[in-house]
Amino acid sequence: MLALDSCSAPYAPKPIEMSPPDSAPDLATIPGTDIKMSSLFYDNRETLHDEFSGKHGLWRGHVVVTQLTISSDDKNPTDVLIDSAYVSINHKYYPAVSPKEVYDVAWPAANPLAPLKEDLFNAAVVGFTVMTLGLGSVIWVLPTPFSQPAPDTTPFGRDLNYKALTNNITLQPGTFRSGFLFFHLPQSVDMTKLDGAQMVLHFVTKTSNATPHEIIFNLPAPAKPAS
Repeated sequence: MLALDSCSAPYAPKPIEMSPPDSAPDLATIPGTDIKMSSLFYDNRETLHDEFSGKHGLWRGHVVVTQLTISSDDKNPTDVLIDSAYVSINHKYYPAVSPKEVYDVAWPAANPLAPLKEDLFNAAVVGFTVMTLGLGSVIWVLPTPFSQPAPDTTPFGRDLNYKALTNNITLQPGTFRSGFLFFHLPQSVDMTKLDGAQMVLHFVTKTSNATPHEIIFNLPAPAKPAS
């Protein structure tokens, strides 16, 4: 008998909480502009699960999550074009990854026994088919209940996509925008000991002329008190 264990609570997306950058512990002002940035790093398992609820595998999969908030007090609308973002730690660099890449890392981390369950399920299907229809039967290989689903078919996958910061942001005077950046670190990195790590952003601001910038945030800076 093959039992299906799908008793975990359904994923519950949470709205993005946006606070003005001035109130953040990690604040940077873009030189020559009235644009400010703040970076909030989800530096422990509890704060990460508070933002992305349930069994998702982000921490176990070594995905660094930061919330970047950008505000503008410029007199004119400004385009902010993020060219690249990466985390620097121990003289190595890890670029930002897309929500789909995050999902491909997090889902196996949250479901480490899925391959074994899938093999057992397929073996049971083959055994049942042979017993009922004989050895010469044609066996169709179909997705099992334990296969990794496509990101856009799951609430967690869609939530990652909705919350990801876009590369092209238009800021009206007096407004601010917020979203998440994701970085995949190797298993050899201790997620609780990232002292000395930095998040580096290369981007361009454009009003009448395009101006390149580099902003560096030191990690960790706590996103919020652990509950």
